[in-house]
Formats: sequence, structure tokens, C-alpha cells
Amino acid sequence: DLANETLGGRIIEASDEFFCEARNLLKPTKSVKHVNEYTERGALYDGWETRRHNPLSHDWAVIKLGFMGKIVGFDIDTAHFNGNHASFASVEACYSPKNDPKHGDYTEWVEILEKVALDPTSQHFFSIRESSSFTHVRLNIYPDGGVARFRVYGTVSVQWPQDLAALIDLAYLGHGSKVVACSNQHYARADNLLLPGRGIDMSDGWETRRSREINHSDWVIVKLGTSGFLDHVEIDTAFFKGNFPESALLEACYSDLEIPNENSTWVTVLERSKLSAHKQHLFQLSCTDKKFSHVRLTIFPDGGLKRLRIFGRR
Repeated sequence: DLANETLGGRIIEASDEFFCEARNLLKPTKSVKHVNEYTERGALYDGWETRRHNPLSHDWAVIKLGFMGKIVGFDIDTAHFNGNHASFASVEACYSPKNDPKHGDYTEWVEILEKVALDPTSQHFFSIRESSSFTHVRLNIYPDGGVARFRVYGTVSVQWPQDLAALIDLAYLGHGSKVVACSNQHYARADNLLLPGRGIDMSDGWETRRSREINHSDWVIVKLGTSGFLDHVEIDTAFFKGNFPESALLEACYSDLEIPNENSTWVTVLERSKLSAHKQHLFQLSCTDKKFSHVRLTIFPDGGLKRLRIFGRR
């Protein structure tokens, strides 16, 4: 979700936010239903809601994507808006890497989702042919009303440093990395390991269920944004204080496959190492002269991690 606020997505401006703010559209969590809760302006909704009787043809909200990317689809969610949902919606996009567009300026907007009907309290998924790279989108709703969440699905258009020797985080989501497999994500998704920043609490890290068998371990495989030479790793247990893993081991391989198969050769680049609570752990890696495309992090016996950073060179 390129528009997710966790990735840096944010509202630039909106035509109207009388009842509820447009920034709610970008929250990573599902919309929450508020029963018999009111503000001085009306019933409280966890979404974006504009005033009634719009004198214009529609309302709109301009969103700066967290990462510039190629868009492939949307989720326009009207959860809990029943009787006051937006009846229709469309989406436009623009490429404006230097300046945020302003209403009425000369920004060239391209319609990438034509006007579609919306139902009350429903998720609406729409796929499109992969677009060009865009930096902003504009959600239009007709004629007015409410939308709970807006997801903009796509792939990151990576901007690499020109210096091939520059040390970068090859596992950073903004560099096109992704989790391709994991053993368990009972409490929190493994994808969170690749997010920017150190998060807000345990919910935006990776956490597995408690194990009961002897010699248990959990693991996650990350496809790096590009293959590279690995230098060091950061394993962060921020906010995990009574449920962090006892230790971790890191392996790497080179594979042309999305998910390495049984024929892939994994090389240990970090021997099993002790972890502590709520701490950023930095470890130097071995085999720095070999090029790798994937890493596999194994934790013992289970628990939670906040972030995984794999620093190296292309």
C-alpha cells in the first residue's frame, strides 16, 4: 500500500473535512466503529466524511504517496458508512517529485480509475493495468459523504544512489525488498520488519506464537531490493521486552526465483547470536565478497522483532 501513513503517505489537502479528517483514510489499521459517540459537528466516524449538499460536483483529497511507485489497484473501503457513504469515486494521479501539487495549479493529473459506484459499509477492490510511476494520487468522491480507508496498491519505483559503493539498506521496503515467506505471523505480520522507522509499539513489528516443542525456531525470508554484497545487519527488538527471541541466525543465498527452492544453497553469514530486550543489535556479517539476493532470518525459539536492516553494496 503505497499510500499507507506508516510508509510516509500523507494528505496534502482536501476539499472538505467537516465531519472527519481525510488523514484517517491512510491509517494502517481497519476502521473502528464508534457507537453513540459524537463530536460538536456530528456522529464520530473513523474515516473521511464531508458535509452534506455539496454545491460542487464532488469532493476530493490529494495524497502524497509514501514511495513513488507504479500503481496496480485500489481498495476503497466504506466500512461503517451506511446512509452517508460516498456514492461514487474516481482516482487520478500525477508525477510531481519536487513539489506537492496545489488545487488549481498547473499540475497534470491523469485519471487512472474511472468513476465507479460504491456500496455502503463495503470494501471495493479495483485492479488497473500497471501505471507509470506516480508520486501523488487524488481520490474524488461524488457528490459527498464518507470513505473509511483508501489503499493504493503498487510497486515501489526505486531511486538508487549513483555510487555503487554506497552502503545502503538492501532490505528496506523503499528499495523494493519484500517478505516472500515466513513460518508464522500469529500476532503481527512479517512484512513490518521492512518498514521505515522504529514504529510505535509491538503491533507494527513481527511476532510469532508461543512455541511448546523443544528446539523450535521461526524464520522469515526476505527478497532484497536488489542483489548485493552484504556488510552488516541490524536486528531491532524495540518494544519487545518480555517476548523477544533468545537469539537469531542469518543466512543468505543467490536465486533468480521469487522464493528460493530446495535446490538453493544457503550460506550462514551470521552465526546464532544472543538478543536482548528493546534494543538495536548490530552485527558484522561474513562472506562479504559474495553476492546475495535473499536472506533468511531464523529466531530461537519464537517471539517478536521490530525491524531487520541488511546493509550492503550493490
